[in-house]
Amino acid sequence: MKNTRSVLITASVIASAAMLMPDTSAAQDRRIVITPWAGAFVPATKVAQVKSVAGGVTSIHGIQQQSALALGLNASYWFTDLAGIEVGGAWAFSDAKASLGLGSAVPGMHFAGNESARVIVGSAKLMVNLLPLSDRTALRLGVGPAIISRGGSAYDADSHGEFTGLTSVGGAISLCTRLPLTDFISLRVRAEDFMYSSKLRFREAGDPSAFSFGSRLQNDMVFSAGLQMVFWR
Repeated sequence: MKNTRSVLITASVIASAAMLMPDTSAAQDRRIVITPWAGAFVPATKVAQVKSVAGGVTSIHGIQQQSALALGLNASYWFTDLAGIEVGGAWAFSDAKASLGLGSAVPGMHFAGNESARVIVGSAKLMVNLLPLSDRTALRLGVGPAIISRGGSAYDADSHGEFTGLTSVGGAISLCTRLPLTDFISLRVRAEDFMYSSKLRFREAGDPSAFSFGSRLQNDMVFSAGLQMVFWR
């Protein structure tokens, strides 16, 4: 989590510095930008992991969200050509896959193989232009808090037990550019990283205590393309 904070603090400093730069471009109206998008959700690490020892052999078991299609929507309000704020959310059709032997390592767990799941993310970011704005180019950095929640049949409570710790709070950082198609519509291409600590737990039915998988730093990457539509205020 320290690495996450360091990245977010550094990005925030860059963003703040960009906001303080004088705007030498011609004054323009403030604007609202709406961007529906589609892309790939690519989790970099297991959301849960546990070690077990049998016959002197150590095995590592875990749960891994799968790479999948993600659909989302962003809305931003630009105060100037340099800076704005953005809110957005996305739904990733990401199934969860348990490694072989996980059920025997976690008391009461009957999660095996690939099961239907989803990941929902939301964020609020400060957006800044890193390059002088022109009609054809833009390079935008975004940084801010994020919330990440997972669900679906893979994590639903049943007669064997239930998962807890399915929602986490962290940070998001993004970098995007655009290719203008008309005066008010552009093709936006973006890479985004949702960084947070997963603290998944499993509670066996009838047992007041819960098995903890520990805290694991997550980097859920999203690579997307969308239609950026500008509405003048």
